[in-house]
Amino acid sequence: MSNLATRLDPDLSPVDLFFDPAALSHLVGRPVRAGHLRWKRGVSAVARLHDDEGAGWVAAYSRSASDKLEKTFDRALAHGLELGRHEFDDGVLVTGPIALDPKLFAALRPFRSHGELFPAPHTRVLKYNPFRRVVFSTGLNGGLNLVGKVRAGKRAGASPAVLERLRSNGVPVLVPFDDSASPAILPRGGQLEYLPWYGEGDLGTVPLPCAVTASEAAGRALALLHRQPPISRTPTWRPIAGRLHPLVHENATIMPEQLGRLVRVADRLEAKLRYPGRAAVVHGDFSSDQVLVGSDGIRLIDFERCTYGAAAADLGSFAAVELLAEEHPTADDALTLPRTAALLEGYGAGPNTVSECEVVAWAAFYLLDRLREPFRACTPDWHERMKARLALIEEVLG
Repeated sequence: MSNLATRLDPDLSPVDLFFDPAALSHLVGRPVRAGHLRWKRGVSAVARLHDDEGAGWVAAYSRSASDKLEKTFDRALAHGLELGRHEFDDGVLVTGPIALDPKLFAALRPFRSHGELFPAPHTRVLKYNPFRRVVFSTGLNGGLNLVGKVRAGKRAGASPAVLERLRSNGVPVLVPFDDSASPAILPRGGQLEYLPWYGEGDLGTVPLPCAVTASEAAGRALALLHRQPPISRTPTWRPIAGRLHPLVHENATIMPEQLGRLVRVADRLEAKLRYPGRAAVVHGDFSSDQVLVGSDGIRLIDFERCTYGAAAADLGSFAAVELLAEEHPTADDALTLPRTAALLEGYGAGPNTVSECEVVAWAAFYLLDRLREPFRACTPDWHERMKARLALIEEVLG
């Protein structure tokens, strides 16, 4: 039993291990590191666990909440899979494979019905968000030509019908196959969907000259998306700026000594976003990795936060992500980095009315939206990195 002290959560000491790869590796007996953390103070923490063999999950539960794992241990016995269990005075830390993800287990049933445990031999995990979703590549005839997505909950954002409507109107989007069009030999299920594989990478991974040209095309595609008529029955209709004050609370939970600065940032943002400008159908989480680049042009993907809101929000989101990718970002870079500048050039070529002031304000909003990323990535120096990001937001707001 460990007696490790914690500075982060006095009621759930294993959480500190998520930020100490050496100690976590020593505990589980192999080189690992954690990331993509979700934490509920004093109750639980869940993260992705990386090792040489791929991705799995690590979870810490308080004594009062640890009974949630009983079913998972029963499933491990039933399927001959291994779970790691480590006891602490105030809780338990468990590691496991994706096949035993407690929230995805039911959604992965179609693979078990095919006599396979996920990941199957014909799949390769691309992204894994523990207890939420997994994205993988798979294919037929020995090739990896499809992308599969398994989600724990209901579909969010744009439905396949909405995506099909966007595509028929000329917006370059990828549309999931319906069941009748999916290859019959692949596992099928209500929480499992397949899309065609497209392109050689996204705007963040292809060489810069190609990325600049493609970013301009992405700007034109985004302008076309923003000219679409309102989408009825959008299940996730939520004002984007409605997250402003919850963001202050969430970040203050991690950095309570910064509450005053966070409130001042929110007040300034609220004043700038009070008049949202031109409203449109928006992607809701637009960034370079949401734009695939191929020989047949670009494709926009991941419309899970698609809604109706300020058109400038998508442009600000894209600018914020490129700015954070810089080693030493400054406010002067907000709209001038190569991909963002090309995106704005392409977007502005059509009949759109979005001012630079609007885009900068939304860039500041999305910087706040991503303020916690160093913490969620379990970066050992997350606190210093978050303070630097907060200073950048203040600088962008002027």
